[in-house]
Amino acid sequence: MPPAATAEPHGLGTSLPAADGLAKALGTLPYAADLWAEGLLWVAVLRSPHPHARIGAVDTAPAATMPGVHAVITHADVPGHATHGRRVADRPVFARDVVRHYGEAVAAVAADHPDTARLAVAAIAVDYEVLEPVTDAETAFEAEPIHPDGNLIRHIPLRYGDPDAVGEVVVEGLYRIGRQDTAPIGAEAGLAVPRQDGGVELYTASTDPHADRDQIAACLGLPPEQVKVVVTAVPGATGDREDLSFLLPLALLALRTGRPVKIAAGREESFLGHAHRHPTMLRYRHHADGEGRLVKVEAQILQDGGAYADASADALAAAVSFAAGPYVVPHAVVDGWVVRTNNPPSGHVRGEGAMQVCAAYEGQMDKLAARLGLDPAELRARNVMATGDLLPTGQTVTCPAPVGELLQAVREHPLPPTPGQDDDPDTEWLLPGGPAGAGDPAAVRRGVGHALGMVHMLGAEGTDEVSTATVKVTGPVATVLCAAVETGQGFTTLARQIVQDVLGIEEVHVAAVDTDQPPAGPGARGRHTWVSGGAVERAAKMVRTQLLQPLAAKFGMSTELLTIADGKITSYDGVLSTTVAEALEGKELWATAQCRPHP
Repeated sequence: MPPAATAEPHGLGTSLPAADGLAKALGTLPYAADLWAEGLLWVAVLRSPHPHARIGAVDTAPAATMPGVHAVITHADVPGHATHGRRVADRPVFARDVVRHYGEAVAAVAADHPDTARLAVAAIAVDYEVLEPVTDAETAFEAEPIHPDGNLIRHIPLRYGDPDAVGEVVVEGLYRIGRQDTAPIGAEAGLAVPRQDGGVELYTASTDPHADRDQIAACLGLPPEQVKVVVTAVPGATGDREDLSFLLPLALLALRTGRPVKIAAGREESFLGHAHRHPTMLRYRHHADGEGRLVKVEAQILQDGGAYADASADALAAAVSFAAGPYVVPHAVVDGWVVRTNNPPSGHVRGEGAMQVCAAYEGQMDKLAARLGLDPAELRARNVMATGDLLPTGQTVTCPAPVGELLQAVREHPLPPTPGQDDDPDTEWLLPGGPAGAGDPAAVRRGVGHALGMVHMLGAEGTDEVSTATVKVTGPVATVLCAAVETGQGFTTLARQIVQDVLGIEEVHVAAVDTDQPPAGPGARGRHTWVSGGAVERAAKMVRTQLLQPLAAKFGMSTELLTIADGKITSYDGVLSTTVAEALEGKELWATAQCRPHP
């Protein structure tokens, strides 16, 4: 075994190739859409063609009697909870008496061929009484309630400082952020396999498998231990994969038919089925003194939550909390509302709430700079917050907040040369449209813009966050078990680097994720870097103590006097010097740890 000291540099600060990079490049990494099982059936979902309608009779007989169809299910076939939702469980598995948005699930079919399933869905006859939809969030306040809980989901008033304060210069703006969808490379897909104990296993690109399991189990009327979610490779995710409108029909039909069933949504159905970023209307008024320092921010924020509440209260909390941006604001008057409409549901999309207000307050900062005749970056530099400042929520910024330093670094960074101007044909493809498009260097206009934003890593209202990780070491190989899903944010690389850094072991593997492992929480807002990375670090340090204790005892010193670096273990005085590989020979060490940051 070669000594670790001769190995390539590894650990934090080095660049590791992605563990699944080669498989992705070769096209051999299995995604949910690639999975297969013996006796497989295909699932199709019947979706409402109306944004708002009352449901009369639903005739499934034409579909059920078609050759190749094995099951047709509606709301009457849901054995457990009829509704689901991450924060507010108000979204039906299948619409019962009324549909509240275009594309809402009404029924589902399992058949022996995907075309048969689609034809069967088209054969289901539904008697709709079309109702007037509420599609404008502003009219939702006065409109007839579209849901038993009413149209207003939440109102948050925020008052900070003197609400009557006035600045020498005032700028106003009205901003509208439309509905957005991240359109990940891979649309929703999943495979459900019935178990002999009456439960079900689901293979899908979940980003929060334990929360998905618990909701699915509740709707199936099963205990959570009879539902297992296995996370496949994730083909891109920014929060939109938290939606269960595809998995619930899948699980129900697997149990109904007793056979594996699969769904692979097309792009259109994917748009209809999962949640989108909240459309938002924002009215802003910024007050500043003659030098451009902010005096007060006034804002009214109206979010369109779509037909169901789900996580809209969280998105509104983030929008209100960050309504003034990363700036020192002595006074603030902010009101936020989120309402139900007959539009498709809105939900968690990375940075929910914080992204919409960023567009508005940065637009306001540009307006303020123009009014004062200041460079936009200079105006921002005069107002940036730092560690120790207070947010309008009353929270003190205790974490590092190098906003000014970041802005200065960006201002000083030189622009790259304009592609195509150096007569190098290899750079012409960098021009807009490429060399065969609008790539004439004389037609290219370049500009510089500066913008600052802030987003919550953990819950915007102090959510209790926790993650659990296990680090196992067998000889020269370490394995990390943590239910933190790799969604492209680089967690698996970070976990490997942490273990390499703490233990000096080069070969580190991260195990596949399923709900047999302890929960790690959602893969949202990059929180796994902090919370799950913290759990991995703590577990690795516990293993490190197990590794060093025998050596320290042998030489009559504490473990704190030993260091691990470059694959070597050395004592402070140089008396002890051995390789990590030698110290681990014949040993199997492991530890489990949790990380729970302060809210």
